[in-house]
Amino acid sequence: MSDIRRTSRAAHAAAREVQEVDPARSAARAAGQATATAHVPAHALAAAIYAATAFRDAAGAPGADSAATREREWQYRHLLRLTGKSSA
Repeated sequence: MSDIRRTSRAAHAAAREVQEVDPARSAARAAGQATATAHVPAHALAAAIYAATAFRDAAGAPGADSAATREREWQYRHLLRLTGKSSA
């Protein structure tokens, strides 16, 4: 667990180094939260949100909202595949 916590904290520290709105900041936060799921499974929710935020920030206006929506939809479809469930 100490390695997991250290890795998660390092990702969040990298995110803090980014001063402006930047996809790299949200991607680093997503990585930190995803790593932390080994310690606290609920961190997966924040990882998904930060990932969608990274896509939004990378797209910029005017496509930001649709980029985040497409990422969330991909995440949902991927989870269904991983669990063997269908969306129908």
